Amino acid sequence: MDDPKTTRGMAPERRQQFEADIAQVRVKTGGAAGEPRLIALGAALMAIGAAVALIAFIASGSQADSRDVLSSVIIAVFGLSLTVAGAAVFLRYSIGRFLRFWLLRLIYEQQGSSDR
Repeated sequence: MDDPKTTRGMAPERRQQFEADIAQVRVKTGGAAGEPRLIALGAALMAIGAAVALIAFIASGSQADSRDVLSSVIIAVFGLSLTVAGAAVFLRYSIGRFLRFWLLRLIYEQQGSSDR
């Protein structure tokens, strides 16, 4: 009879076919080494963008010429777009990190319950 630890619930020939198919895919996965830097970059972009937008908005209130006000508003919109871009980078890598952790925990728990 087959060892249950080698087949893990699959028929041996089906498992071999699955492993052969996976070996043919050759998918390159991204590494998680640069992830903390990108999370910090996203947080920094959010803070810098919010500061730029706030400073430009406050500066536009003290200007009399409408052209100067318009240029300050354009800078404020740029700051807001920088904040949105930083939030997108921060959320993308934070959620990716959390989901990777969650998946590893789920796999670990399933292996623990199948070993019992």
